[in-house]
Amino acid sequence: MSSAAAVVIVSLGLMFVSYLIGSVNFAILITRRFAHTDVREHGSGNAGMTNVMRTAGKIPGILTLICDFVKGAVPVLLGRFAAVPIASALSGVDLKLEINPLFFAYLGGFFCLIGHIYPLYFQFRGGKGVASLAGIMLVCDWRVMLIALAVFIVVMLLSKIVSLSSILAVITVPFTTYFLYDSTIDYAYTFFGFSQRGALTFCAALFTLILIFTHRSNIVRLVKGEEKKLTLGGKKK
Repeated sequence: MSSAAAVVIVSLGLMFVSYLIGSVNFAILITRRFAHTDVREHGSGNAGMTNVMRTAGKIPGILTLICDFVKGAVPVLLGRFAAVPIASALSGVDLKLEINPLFFAYLGGFFCLIGHIYPLYFQFRGGKGVASLAGIMLVCDWRVMLIALAVFIVVMLLSKIVSLSSILAVITVPFTTYFLYDSTIDYAYTFFGFSQRGALTFCAALFTLILIFTHRSNIVRLVKGEEKKLTLGGKKK
């Protein structure tokens, strides 16, 4: 098998598995367990940590945050550490200097995020993906995640608005991905004319765009000055 065919097969398999993993929505499962209800029928209708906290309490909200974070990390770990060895075995060619394993990491993360937002098991109605993206970026590049987290914390302390904090934090991701890219190894593969640095930055930009898309209703409320704040007690102001 050619190396190109092996890369395609591994990519498709990773995309499929990552989507299925992402489709496991812990906000729905945990709220059913603790509050015996569907979190999507309450509050904002979003199957995410903030709405779980408002619907079922702080403990279920924290559990949701942890589970979504770990869920985002799992497909990225598969992509980063298993994809290149599998593609090399299929092709009979050592690809470790041909293709950056971060490409598979970002690919797995992206389709996990799609699964979280549009879960196969829950009528394609999921969450907005912030916690899962944090897990994704931790494994892809902890420095990128740390910068985004710092922005989130600062904005959250100043505004107490989760959506605004999330949006501003995720906007940093493609920029930090580009500037922190390790260019010491010149990988041979290119993607539609993009260098691998450009391809990873493009993937990071897709993360940003899809998170902004899932927060479009929040953006409308922010513009109108109607977005609610979250207090330490989990209540909206």
